[in-house]
Amino acid sequence: MLWLAIGVAAVALIVALAALARASGAARELEDARLEAKRAVAAASEALEEKVTLTRELLAAIADGAKPTREMILEGQLWRDVDGSEAQRMFEAGTLRLIDVRSPHETAGGVLPGALLIPIDDLESRTAEIPKDGKRTLLYCAGGGRSAAACDFLSGQGFRELYNLAGGIGAWKGPVAREKRG
Repeated sequence: MLWLAIGVAAVALIVALAALARASGAARELEDARLEAKRAVAAASEALEEKVTLTRELLAAIADGAKPTREMILEGQLWRDVDGSEAQRMFEAGTLRLIDVRSPHETAGGVLPGALLIPIDDLESRTAEIPKDGKRTLLYCAGGGRSAAACDFLSGQGFRELYNLAGGIGAWKGPVAREKRG
């Protein structure tokens, strides 16, 4: 009878240890889930704050007399897409800064006259080279995607009057310089 009681006690001890191990594992999973939920809430809060800031910037631009396009408001962007004809008119008016965000390999074939060459991969480290003087700035690349990303980045850095050449340099109808500068 004593041996039976010891055996039952040993089995009870093993079951209790297994239950403790499971409870510890469940506690770790619960803590991991809590931390993940906390990270998700922080990320959502940060994204919401970015959207609110963008909305405030758009409203401030409207208050200053700007006329954002419907696309700018719906897309939440502080810059505009322009086609080749509109870009050429802006260029001919002489009040336009040009930034080419293509790679050096791509710019070897020619750039827009007077363009500052800042490859997209270098934009963050070379932002100080671009004056924040309110001058209209046209960004372009090969197809319009990288320059749109550059417009997004620069608008987040406080730059205004940014324009993306939709369709990239292929949409450009004006002169192309063979010598690059910048």
